[in-house]
Amino acid sequence: MSKTRITFYMSMDTIEKAKNAAYWTPGMTLSSLAESALAQHIEELEVQRSEPFPRREGELAKGRPAK
Repeated sequence: MSKTRITFYMSMDTIEKAKNAAYWTPGMTLSSLAESALAQHIEELEVQRSEPFPRREGELAKGRPAK
């Protein structure tokens, strides 16, 4: 499976907890932790919806959200 880099903002508290978890869990990397957590959360959202999300019709908006 090919992989690509993604960049997004997170709270410093969450980042520090993630780094600590990756550091203290043998064989875990920050990337593997993030991928696993996102995959698990997406599965939970799909269970709540009772179906998978459809493919998006376009690209996501870039930049910071409007206030």
